[in-house]
Amino acid sequence: MQNVLSITIPFFAIIFLGSFFKYKNIFNDEGSKILTNFALFVTLPPFLFLNIVNSADNISFQFDFIIRYEIVTLIILIFTFFLSKYLFGNINKQSSIFSLNCAYPNYGYMGIPLCILAFGENSSIPISIILLADTLVLLLFTSFFAVHKNDNNFIKDTLLNLFKNPILLSVFLGFLFVIFEIKLNNLVNNFLSILSLAAPPTALFALGLSLLTKININFVLPVSIIALIKLLIHPLLIFSIFYFFPTNVPILWIKVAILCSSLGVAANVFAMASYYNVFIKETSNAVMVTTVLSTFSIPIVLFLLLSY
Repeated sequence: MQNVLSITIPFFAIIFLGSFFKYKNIFNDEGSKILTNFALFVTLPPFLFLNIVNSADNISFQFDFIIRYEIVTLIILIFTFFLSKYLFGNINKQSSIFSLNCAYPNYGYMGIPLCILAFGENSSIPISIILLADTLVLLLFTSFFAVHKNDNNFIKDTLLNLFKNPILLSVFLGFLFVIFEIKLNNLVNNFLSILSLAAPPTALFALGLSLLTKININFVLPVSIIALIKLLIHPLLIFSIFYFFPTNVPILWIKVAILCSSLGVAANVFAMASYYNVFIKETSNAVMVTTVLSTFSIPIVLFLLLSY
């Protein structure tokens, strides 16, 4: 357990340090936006890219792995979509964002650094594959139900937005370098290595800056359901689909999938809610609540994973 705490306590301490600095107005909204963009565009892409390239000898594409993971994603998306419609009476657009809250873990700011810190650079391969496939499934599902009926370009627009994502681009580039056995120049490698060192603390601190928001009592029920599904049901389903249906997928990959699924709601969900102008305050609350609760749940999940 000491090993788990040595990973998770500094990890979450950096997040809440960001929240503390935002509370003290040392960082305003503009400063928070700048640091978030710095993490997203400058430090996280080389961090993930280098970990993929350095894991070249251990790369194997496990289609069974990603198919199982996406089956769980679709189960959660479809179930929560109809739950939102019939329990809360939400329209399709609101329900799609509700289901996105329940199924979209915070891969970028938490998943990538946490998995690599906990399991080593070899974990960059499964989390990169999850990141690519899951982002595509999640955003296409949301766009399908959230888009206006007279907009026939939603698939094209969604795919274009995916290719503008710097983290996803770094994954594509990393796999291209591995597939075609391209060697990095030492100068370029050293440059990217220096940038990548800043990725985990910058991403976590930026996440902390975004968490400071007021809890609205009117959203207790939907946020509670989101937290229950995101932090408990999602990882249990991932565990079940691999445990009760045996597979040849490496145990490291399964551990990465379980840990990823236990993360809080992704900050990207708030961006999607803002883009479609629905479920915005509920999503903001859900991101904060699930991130705070994950400070207790993730150490337990990680302890179980590292003990097995």
